[in-house]
Amino acid sequence: MDRTQRDWFVDPDNHEDRYPIEPSEKHEPILFANIHEWLLKDQNRQRQINHLNRYFGSNYSGKLFEYFAARSEPKVFTPWDILAVESLSVSVPPATAKWLLEPDEVRDGYLEIANKHFGDPETTLWGCNQVLIGDESELSKLYDLLRLQPGLGYVTTSKLMAAKFPRIVPIRDSQVELLLGLQNEKSWWSTFRTLFKDTAPSLAEHIDGLPIPNGAGQVTTLRRLDVILWMEAKARSIRQDTR
Repeated sequence: MDRTQRDWFVDPDNHEDRYPIEPSEKHEPILFANIHEWLLKDQNRQRQINHLNRYFGSNYSGKLFEYFAARSEPKVFTPWDILAVESLSVSVPPATAKWLLEPDEVRDGYLEIANKHFGDPETTLWGCNQVLIGDESELSKLYDLLRLQPGLGYVTTSKLMAAKFPRIVPIRDSQVELLLGLQNEKSWWSTFRTLFKDTAPSLAEHIDGLPIPNGAGQVTTLRRLDVILWMEAKARSIRQDTR
C-alpha cells in the first residue's frame, strides 16, 4: 500500500479535490530529465506553494509525519517512527513492528554508524560523500535489512528510512515514480542527489524558500520536494498506464 490510498483532502462544498490544471497536462508525466527546470520555472512557483499549503494545511494525515519522527531517538527505532510511517498510509505488521522495537545487534549497528555520518543537521543528500550512500554503505545495508522483514516493501522501507534520516533519504512511491518515469530506476538516492548537484540557481534554496503553513514543523528540503511531486502527480491523475 502507498500514499495513493490515503484519505484525500475533500472540498466541503464539492466533495472533491480541486486542482486547476491545463488539459494538456492531464495524465502527462513530467519525467526526471525535466523536473529540475519545471521546479525552477517562475510560473510554477505558486503551484508548488499551493501544493505545500494544501498538504500541510488540510486534513492529510501525512502532515503529522514530521511531528512523530521528531520525537523518536536517532540510534534506535521507536513507536514514534512507526506512527510517522503509518501517518503516510502504510502499515507495519505487528511482528515486524516488534522486531523494529526490540534490540538487534546488526540493525542497530548500522543505525549507529549511519548516525555518525549523518548526525550533523547540516548534512544533506547532495552534500555528503557519494560513498556514504553507496551500495556498500551502512545506510544501504540498513535499507536491505529492513526490506527482508515481512511487510516492508520499498515504499514502507523508504518512509522508515526517511523518518530516521530526513535530510538524506528521499521517500519513494509508485505515483512519484510514474510522474518522473523512474519505475525501473534502482538507484533512487543517487538519482535524486543529481538534482541538487552543481546547479545554479540552487534548487535547495528554491524549495526551502517556498512558504509552508505555520505549525508544519521542521520540514526538510527532501520532504518538501516529496510533497510537491506527490501532489503534482495527484493533480495530473497519473496512473499506471501513463506512458
